[in-house]
Amino acid sequence: MISPVWVKPILALLAPLVYSLLFCASAGLLSTPHRKGIISGKFPRDVRHPVYFHRRLYGLCWTSLYYFKPVYYLALTIPSLKTLTFRLFGYRGQMEFTVYPDTWIRDLPLLTLGKGAYIANRSTLGTNLALRDGQIQVGAIEIGAGSVIGHLCALAPDCSFGEGSELGATTRMGFKNKIGSGVSIGPGSAIEHGVQIGDNASIGASTYIGSASRVAPGLSILPGSVIPPRSRLTSEEDSGKYAPYLHAKSGK
Repeated sequence: MISPVWVKPILALLAPLVYSLLFCASAGLLSTPHRKGIISGKFPRDVRHPVYFHRRLYGLCWTSLYYFKPVYYLALTIPSLKTLTFRLFGYRGQMEFTVYPDTWIRDLPLLTLGKGAYIANRSTLGTNLALRDGQIQVGAIEIGAGSVIGHLCALAPDCSFGEGSELGATTRMGFKNKIGSGVSIGPGSAIEHGVQIGDNASIGASTYIGSASRVAPGLSILPGSVIPPRSRLTSEEDSGKYAPYLHAKSGK
């Protein structure tokens, strides 16, 4: 029996979709026994360690998909396939967020992405970080609803953003930072470890904030400021002390 002429074009159209579905489902299902290794903490990079053993196998399943860009692109483009894929890899949050095929994510059980969160291309949500002492540091990352992580930004483990905040392009963030809601951090900034920035604060471009510093809610920091470690900024006067062009103008 001769098939109608429209059968082959339809099969050709469906073939990549079916293949992508099967690939995503297979990789996700293979990862499920190893989610037990996706937990916060510091572990040796040694497959003999029970946590790292499962991390390694989970990671192999995830990267087999992540680096298969045509399939991963389809997984992010088709809502039902995106949901299936993320759920199989252990993501528990809501699904109305934007990531791109070159946005680096892994350890999906440790990610929380709020509704409307936008994670730009080539940015990194670094839930895992290899250390030079042979260990790996792992921690959760939370991005609040409507927040934007800009192009080429990099976040270390245990960082959180409130709702409606923005991290400017190429900004880098260390461990255990807590950023409030409505915060704006300008492009090219560097935020060290253990920093807390209150709601509605504004951090100018190319600002450096040292470890364990605190920025009060609603405070503005001028561009190019260099904030020493363990600073406590509670007023505009405090933040003005670290603005470089104000120092130049005063001759200090």
